[in-house]
Amino acid sequence: MTDSDKALVVFQSKKIRRTWFKDEWHYSLVDIVQALTDSVNSTDYLKKLRKRDEELGSYLGTNCPHVEMLTETGKNRQVLAGNTKDVFRLIQSIPSKNAEPFKRWLAEVGKERIDEIENPELAQ
Repeated sequence: MTDSDKALVVFQSKKIRRTWFKDEWHYSLVDIVQALTDSVNSTDYLKKLRKRDEELGSYLGTNCPHVEMLTETGKNRQVLAGNTKDVFRLIQSIPSKNAEPFKRWLAEVGKERIDEIENPELAQ
């Protein structure tokens, strides 16, 4: 695996770890939570979110693998990670004002896609 396969992406000046796994990018879910909330402990926030929303907890537990990622201390650790679809599912469940722009964008993209299905001429 090359260095480009394990890279950071920057979101609103927050670093999000990612790695190439099973032919697609997987992102650290804890890093996503950290970027979108004001939580002091993003790991604990994600645990509580999964407990409160059983459907989300089940979804993440079933669909999101633990993959090896580099920590701030320079060690490789197993981290709960999700692909783009999983990240979107997580974002929809975060009750934070920082997540609202993404929720609105997802709604707009979804609406555009439905419009294209209903009227294929719009897809051009």
